[in-house]
Amino acid sequence: MSAMQQTNRWGVCALFVALLGLPGIAWAESAPLPAGYRLAQKLATEDGSVLQVLEDQRISAQLHKDSWGNGLDEDSFDEPGDLVENPLLNAQVRLLSASGAVLAHDDLGYPLAKIKKAPLKGLPDTVYFLSIDQTAPMGSYSGPATQLLLPAKQQLKPMSYKGADGKVEPLTLAQTGKAAWQIATPAAGGTDELLQVSSFMDGDGDDDFATRYTTYRFIDGQWQAVSRQKAGYWDTESDFPPSAAFP
Repeated sequence: MSAMQQTNRWGVCALFVALLGLPGIAWAESAPLPAGYRLAQKLATEDGSVLQVLEDQRISAQLHKDSWGNGLDEDSFDEPGDLVENPLLNAQVRLLSASGAVLAHDDLGYPLAKIKKAPLKGLPDTVYFLSIDQTAPMGSYSGPATQLLLPAKQQLKPMSYKGADGKVEPLTLAQTGKAAWQIATPAAGGTDELLQVSSFMDGDGDDDFATRYTTYRFIDGQWQAVSRQKAGYWDTESDFPPSAAFP
């Protein structure tokens, strides 16, 4: 073997070893999917970790899109009889390190989910919206529920809020036939707020409804909620209430 050939050989070996040591080259895709799942979504975070949403492999990307917010039932499938013996798997969310190791995972309780970077201004860290489609085939009180994730600091544990009574609970935003939410920037500037409106039965009569207006504000490292409630009906066929309606 000539000196040139030997040099090239060792150069290739060195490059191979170097690549093995690079995060994302050898191991980024190494975490196997659980049986029966497909990788529905993958989102890289700013710290180099990766958020993944896994769904039942029988739910195609197109079926996910068509079913979101409409209710996913056996009529959505070509062979609905298969669901009797093999019910749909619940969606899962996973957090992977930059090297591909699974840091955390969670069963979401429903077949459909999606994740995106939250376009919230003014927060000290990047937040992600994890939406879980809880829509029932009928009725107007169910729909996608959105949690806030802070993977850099608390992995997949949802962010919480403190209510007026001092209790701390997971912050969940509802989007149903009688509930909706929006991001709002205060008129005076500063950190974005979350506005949630919801209408519900409040009495024995068919027309006895109340509507609750809730504002979530991020203050001193904690989401805090204040609410106002008044008699009356609201649904998503109406315009979203003006910011003055929220406390």
